[in-house]
Amino acid sequence: MRIDGHYDAEADIAWIRFENYDPSTAVAEESDAGLRELDPVSGELVGLEFWQASNKLPADFLRMLPPPHLEVAA
Repeated sequence: MRIDGHYDAEADIAWIRFENYDPSTAVAEESDAGLRELDPVSGELVGLEFWQASNKLPADFLRMLPPPHLEVAA
């Protein structure tokens, strides 16, 4: 299974996306930790967003995650 993730230290938010994640169709539900994202057809968990990630996830794990990609308008 392919897993992709990012951590924005300034916002203290970590994103974890699983293999079947499609941002155009994922349905977000609020949870105690932040958001969980589901595939609308299968109901399968395809992503997680952790708010206040530094309080909820191990520091070693957060250091492994790259910062989010920033797109710059030309």
